Amino acid sequence: MDYFKFRDKIKDLPYFETRELKIVLRDDFNPAMLVNLKNWMNKGHLVMLRRGLYLLADLKNEVDVMVFAGKLYSPSYISLETALSFYGIIPEAVFTTTSVTTRKTKKFQTPLGYFSYQKIKKEAFGGFEAKMQNGISYKLALPEKALVDFFYLNRNIIDGSQEQFESYRFNKDFKFSKSKLRKFAKIFQNKKTSFLINQFIKWSHLD
Repeated sequence: MDYFKFRDKIKDLPYFETRELKIVLRDDFNPAMLVNLKNWMNKGHLVMLRRGLYLLADLKNEVDVMVFAGKLYSPSYISLETALSFYGIIPEAVFTTTSVTTRKTKKFQTPLGYFSYQKIKKEAFGGFEAKMQNGISYKLALPEKALVDFFYLNRNIIDGSQEQFESYRFNKDFKFSKSKLRKFAKIFQNKKTSFLINQFIKWSHLD
């Protein structure tokens, strides 16, 4: 199979794993295909994002990094700084796509950018909703869960003072659900996280 026939068959999958090729290509997937993948990489047609995960090079700029994050390392969902920035809770541009996972903490440097995954307990893996982008679904934390995840994973450096909340430049005008903040904090069963959420509620005048 030449590259152009291959590209036509998988054009709806800008990035793909070799196991997915077996399903899409069916009888056209054979041992020679692995050789083809290597040759197409050498010619610049394909980009390897991690072992066994490839990208059509000419579609690189069309890939949404939040969608791709869930493909790169799963199970995971977008949270922390990336979600907080997405919702306008923090003003800073975020140059690393941040997620949480039940697997071990991991970082990736890829041709699509930097990706960071922080481990949380399985019981706390939730509080997200499914989003769609170009027909592909991904998971994005609710605003309240993104903030609780952030406090939990940074609880050793956040003291809950008004000065520190101000330094993070959290958007005081954002309409958080107080009940959701406390519910998500409770799931972690961590006193410091619950304390930080209660301090944040007072600081932002949610009471």
